[in-house]
Amino acid sequence: MSAADLPRSSSALAVTTVDLWKSAALLLILLDHLWFYIWPDQLWMTALGRAALPIFFFLIGFARTRHVPWFWWAAGAGLTALDVWRHGGFDEISLNVMFNFAVIRLSLSFIEANVMRAWWRIALFAAALAALMPLAGQVVEYGSEGWLLALVGLAHRRALDAGGDRQRDPAWLVRRALGAFATLAYIGMELYDYEFEVADTWIMAGGVILVSGLLLRFDRRDVARPLPATPAVLLRLCGRRSLEIYIGQIVVLMGIGLALGVDAADEDGDER
Repeated sequence: MSAADLPRSSSALAVTTVDLWKSAALLLILLDHLWFYIWPDQLWMTALGRAALPIFFFLIGFARTRHVPWFWWAAGAGLTALDVWRHGGFDEISLNVMFNFAVIRLSLSFIEANVMRAWWRIALFAAALAALMPLAGQVVEYGSEGWLLALVGLAHRRALDAGGDRQRDPAWLVRRALGAFATLAYIGMELYDYEFEVADTWIMAGGVILVSGLLLRFDRRDVARPLPATPAVLLRLCGRRSLEIYIGQIVVLMGIGLALGVDAADEDGDER
């Protein structure tokens, strides 16, 4: 999501709800990256970190902008190349999630114009995305579950635009149904990919459900209470440069892991 999507702020230090959500996502994904590159035996870190990607995908679906910056493609190619280099080949390597972000954003106008027009079209599209999850995840990170999560963001924004009775209006009913379906599908796919033990399953599922529920209360606005200058600057930086920070996390932690001689974790929690 770009700064162009945000409402005008009355102060240069004003923090928006988007900034808060993206900062939370970066903290959660940091746990996942620390597990993957530094502490692969701490599976609880990635279990908790699973809640980060629903935030990113939701906000991409919620945003009105359809422009894809060139660096999304470049970063996706570079990070995919790093994975290939680190693992010595293309086996079990999928395209970086940046490609998924980019293609989803490019597709949202078509989806909004042709899929979101009727509940049965939405239901068929969501079912097709769920059916494709095992296959799509082999092609690009977070495959079609990422599309489902972005669809929730799009449905939520359309419901806010529609206003109306939040209990009976069709836009709000669609948004609630999609939110529940996408959340359960994402949890199921993560369990399939990671084979969590019982305790880590509860951590993962609880975190994803909590985040998903709170996202369905999301509204883009300035934070009402002014924050001190330093936290405000940091939060705004996370909000405006979240994907650059995400990329930096990967590069820095990968370098540290290589320097320490740590083997990266695989998707079921074992070291590679």
